Amino acid sequence: MKLLILGGAGTMASFVIEKLIADDYFDEIVVSDYNEASAEKVVRGLNNPKLKASKADVFDKARLLELMNEADVVANCTGPYYLLLEPVMDAFLDSDCLNYIDFCDDIEAIEAVMTPENQKRSKDKGQHIIIGLGGSPGVIPVEIMYGASLMDEVETVQLSMLMDELEEGGPAVWDHMFENFYGDVTTYEDGKLKTVKGFSDVVEYDFPKEVFGDIGKVKLYDLGHPEVFTIPQALPNVKNIKIKCAFYPPEGMDYVIEMDRQGFLDTKPVKVGEVEVSPRLVFLKLMENTVMNPEYPGGFQPEGRAVEDYGTGTVIDVYGTKDGKKAHFQSAFQTNMGTVTGYPLAVGARLLAEGKIEGLGMMIPEVAITDQGSFVNEVFDSIRDLGHPMKKTAHIKYGL
Repeated sequence: MKLLILGGAGTMASFVIEKLIADDYFDEIVVSDYNEASAEKVVRGLNNPKLKASKADVFDKARLLELMNEADVVANCTGPYYLLLEPVMDAFLDSDCLNYIDFCDDIEAIEAVMTPENQKRSKDKGQHIIIGLGGSPGVIPVEIMYGASLMDEVETVQLSMLMDELEEGGPAVWDHMFENFYGDVTTYEDGKLKTVKGFSDVVEYDFPKEVFGDIGKVKLYDLGHPEVFTIPQALPNVKNIKIKCAFYPPEGMDYVIEMDRQGFLDTKPVKVGEVEVSPRLVFLKLMENTVMNPEYPGGFQPEGRAVEDYGTGTVIDVYGTKDGKKAHFQSAFQTNMGTVTGYPLAVGARLLAEGKIEGLGMMIPEVAITDQGSFVNEVFDSIRDLGHPMKKTAHIKYGL
């Protein structure tokens, strides 16, 4: 079995490769990247005979087809997806490969490729395509589906999320988060999509002590994310979907809100002298040179915070009924962003290769993964077993 990884030299792809090597299922893993030197560096560093480096420009369709036609599974770890998903999908739909997976979390990109025409093309060819199998979307909505399976009806789903300011990814991750917080944010209330202004609705959420320690109550804000579009496809009777998030520690979130108040999250260019510049790009560059710089006094590298003390994590709350009585499923985990993004994709790629994804055409994770409990357990058990920080609890209460 041969796996092609596009964007294989990226930070998130490194976690995908880590899990793939641990599973030792594929005979060959092609680490492909626009920067061939970076792909070769990854392969040399891992020193695994199953890894091969290759150059691929996603805008070079002929080259993509050449690589895809030789692969059993294509794993798209490129980004940003709002620029790169369409050309990759266009090539895949024309290729001989039958299995595709990514961790796209850009709803506009997803909608652009999941058209009726593309759905028909992929089904007619017998292709299995999973879009968005990372963390969120990905393993988190899969676990939501597991919680829903323990109930007769689901009324409300809430995600309460924290991202530590010390997480890997640099300016690209911050830019992505700014985009999800800024401007008009889509929510799901009373069975309908609704648009609210970013940072306008704040709630305090008390994070469970057994997973998050003394973090306690944190102010959270609406986050624009695909789950408000995808979960209703799998749970059509759900009434409310709340996705709330904040940077951690709270001072980091206060910093972002103040920068938004001053206009620095806006992407629309402003004229400075004779030059037009994007406020957000200026802000990101300043962050890179200051608070993201380990040598900058007072930046995002405070002493005394080990990786296991990072605040990144999520609490899933699913509220519904069972046998006519109220029920509440809660799952909470704390780990780093890379593993919870990369490991689900790696597991999904293996399931595709094993022929265990029965659905055809383009699928969201909530539909593609039918054995939700086993999938969730493997992802989080693997994170722990491979030596990464991991705390997790899950329980359901009936008869409330």
